[in-house]
Amino acid sequence: MKVAILSCLKANDVCTGMGCLQAYHDKRDAFLIYKDEETRLMAFMHCNGCGTDPEIDEGMIEKLDRLQDNGVEVVHIGICTKNKEGKLCTTIERIVQMLKERDIKVVFGTHR
Repeated sequence: MKVAILSCLKANDVCTGMGCLQAYHDKRDAFLIYKDEETRLMAFMHCNGCGTDPEIDEGMIEKLDRLQDNGVEVVHIGICTKNKEGKLCTTIERIVQMLKERDIKVVFGTHR
């Protein structure tokens, strides 16, 4: 199973990605679903920022095309992509739709 992780660009201010990567490597939390399966982490990517329209953002389109071209089957949406109310920002919501349009499965969550 080829897996990727999508995180929030703003999270780069304080996030090392360690929580997501440890959960992936330990196959715990949201990655527990792969406990009996061989996986390969293909990408750890970020959105292109709040307020960008991913549908016309050439960089985001290229990222998603690259995931598809390299056979990524599922993208985990990092916990950092939710606001304090627990809702995804509109940019992430649209990226999720674009992933699904490419027949890439989306799983919400990474670590606790």
